[in-house]
Amino acid sequence: MNLTYQIMNNPNEPIIIDINRGESLTEWGIFISSILLSGGAFIAQVLAQIQKSKCSKINCGVTSCVREV
Repeated sequence: MNLTYQIMNNPNEPIIIDINRGESLTEWGIFISSILLSGGAFIAQVLAQIQKSKCSKINCGVTSCVREV
């Protein structure tokens, strides 16, 4: 982002201020923690639905189990 300001004494020579805003470590930390928290909430929701189900045989992706209801 370039911001242009003109000096009152010499309006023909603008001062160009270049603001280079890159990602900071804080922004990366917030992004990674939000992804981890969302993944954890998804896994917790899937496990809660499995626990509430009345099925005796559960096939979930690559795992399966037989349980007493």
